Amino acid sequence: MAVPVYSRWDLIRFFIACLAGFLAGHLTNYTVILYAQDVWGRDALAGAGFALCFGVPLLLGWPAGAWCDQHSPQRIAQLAHGAFALALLALAAAHRFNQFGVPLYLLGASCAGVGWALLAPARMALLGRLAGAEQARLAVLFNALVMLGFGLAPLLLALARLQGGWEAVHGLGLGLFTLAALLLLGLRVPALGGDGHVLQRIRQGLGYALGTPLLAQALLSAVLIYLAMGPIQVMLPRFAQQHLLLGELGRGLFLGALALALLLGGALALPLARRFGQGRVLLACALVSGLALSALGAQSSLAGALLCLGLNGMGAGIAVSLIVALLQQESEARLRGRLLSLYTITSQVVPAAGGLGAGLLLEQLPADQALLLCGALLSLLFSLAAWRLGRLRAYRPALPAAGLDMAS
Repeated sequence: MAVPVYSRWDLIRFFIACLAGFLAGHLTNYTVILYAQDVWGRDALAGAGFALCFGVPLLLGWPAGAWCDQHSPQRIAQLAHGAFALALLALAAAHRFNQFGVPLYLLGASCAGVGWALLAPARMALLGRLAGAEQARLAVLFNALVMLGFGLAPLLLALARLQGGWEAVHGLGLGLFTLAALLLLGLRVPALGGDGHVLQRIRQGLGYALGTPLLAQALLSAVLIYLAMGPIQVMLPRFAQQHLLLGELGRGLFLGALALALLLGGALALPLARRFGQGRVLLACALVSGLALSALGAQSSLAGALLCLGLNGMGAGIAVSLIVALLQQESEARLRGRLLSLYTITSQVVPAAGGLGAGLLLEQLPADQALLLCGALLSLLFSLAAWRLGRLRAYRPALPAAGLDMAS
């Protein structure tokens, strides 16, 4: 089968679609969290909703990776856009029909989970097919867009809510998903095919990941890093409101500051890895991220909180960028979809569990104490990882020079 050649425009529209989808996806997540917290005043329900957003992939994420290898990942991505649209429509209905609010809210969160389970591996499989020999560099750009979407979504939500209430938030999300879907139309990425039942293909992918020590250790480090995402998304809005006494826009700007830190971390990832070694930088920055999260809980001033949030975001941005680059660069093309589905399951299920735990913890402790406790636990786990993950620590590949070449 001839290898398709993709143009600069194909890459550009893919990355624009990714940014629109990342913004809309995280906007949906924050809508689930903040609606339960601000409208209903129920932190535990916010944690449960967030757990559904990222917990559904625990079941659906396994076959999703096999589907992305066996079918066109472009089609899988479009199915995911439809699931997200249903999620936002259900959340809009929950806002409009109060008597059915909680069931519709949980339905919307579940549909968002279906969307994440399909869209995350589909995008990464598309990247692997489009990037060709530019895997490492374009993986860093891709991950920068992930972090930009994660960081800017709360700011967009705050602005939309101030202008038009929750209806504007839902409409903005639907508009962004529509844009992402339109940009992917006509992008011809043929299926790789392959024989065997989906369960057999899942077993092949799992055996490949666990049987390759470097990949297994990279996935374990991803588990630890993403364990912090749940507390960050559930606890930070409450911390900004209760402890820093920020209003709606101020809270959105505070949470949005994380985007700048994540992007800066992503930009520094490859230069630091070339200088000090990819594995060492990854593990060291993960530890810095955990320590900064713990210190954030002890801050009483906005300046101190922003400094700690910046260090947390930069550390996480560097670590996650290097994990994504490693997985893209070291994986076999025929198994990449299944390997990356394991990564995306990690990036979704682990935050879901962390978010559920964070919501329950906020019922018992104020947000500052809860952040301090979570950060201390994560710092301990990162220290153990830096000690025990020897294959990852020694990983130092030949990395490409700085700059992203998207020429046809």
